[in-house]
Amino acid sequence: MNMPLVLMYGLDSPKGAKIRRMCLPLGVRTRLVTREEYGLTLGELAEGKAPETPWQGEAFEEEMLVLVNFPGPLLDKFLQGFRRNKIPPVGLKAVLTPTNRSWDSAALHTELCRERQAIRAGQAAHSGNQE
Repeated sequence: MNMPLVLMYGLDSPKGAKIRRMCLPLGVRTRLVTREEYGLTLGELAEGKAPETPWQGEAFEEEMLVLVNFPGPLLDKFLQGFRRNKIPPVGLKAVLTPTNRSWDSAALHTELCRERQAIRAGQAAHSGNQE
């Protein structure tokens, strides 16, 4: 089995350092993804590849995590670690799947933002129906 890995975006910060420290006892590697790497597919990032040419597209500043090779029990421990270590949540999270493996970072970011907006709209509609 491949070693678990967390691809980290926008987390070259004290919060990111806390996440990296939390991952050590779990046996999870971490990789800070730079803007220059956004053009690589998520699969290529997970494999440790470097870009031949830097990303020229729009950058995003928002924090994002992509979890690679995370079996269920490890995912639970990872998420519990945020609470236990009092690390504020990261708003955008995804697990690497066969579907998103071929997406680049910007495509995943766009999709996660779209999903988050749809969830918020659904929650707003639901809370409006309870009046």
